[in-house]
Amino acid sequence: MSTDAQLLTREWVKQLVIGEGLCPFAHPVFDTLLIDVSHSSDLETVTAEFMHLLQRVAEADPQQLPTALFVTPEVLHDFDEYWNWVGICDNLLYQLGYEGILQLATFHPLYLFEGEDEADMSHFTNRAPYPTLHIIREAEMEAVLASATKPERIPERNRKHMRRLGREGLLKAMPALAKSRVFDDQR
Repeated sequence: MSTDAQLLTREWVKQLVIGEGLCPFAHPVFDTLLIDVSHSSDLETVTAEFMHLLQRVAEADPQQLPTALFVTPEVLHDFDEYWNWVGICDNLLYQLGYEGILQLATFHPLYLFEGEDEADMSHFTNRAPYPTLHIIREAEMEAVLASATKPERIPERNRKHMRRLGREGLLKAMPALAKSRVFDDQR
């Protein structure tokens, strides 16, 4: 059963992450990408669901489940609250024995890089329609990075691309973002 949050997140990955080349590693796993949406408004329940997904990914065959997105449309709307929760999730990953096996990447509708002007388009490299954690297999990431040309330049290239694209270009690439919190100027 697909949900609106699941569909919008999948569209975001297809149109922006892959379509705009933000992650050159996303296209090969797109067809097997698991998007797990928590519909709970209770953070304790959401955290338990996240722990279950961590275990599921860690124990799955990497060919069957190479990566997963955990989406939380009902909670963590405040970026600082989300960032604190990410720290808890990182700690849980360590406590569950998955350090060195799995890692997390962070996305939020109001993502802000420390030290960047709030209006800078660079933040949009990590802005997703909903608070999201990306569970990545470290071995897979290391293999992909070893075959990539100058992977250390990807973050800066993405920031420059978002600045060139601008708000209008981003909305042209994915009009559905206009209805999401990604462009919510109310912080």
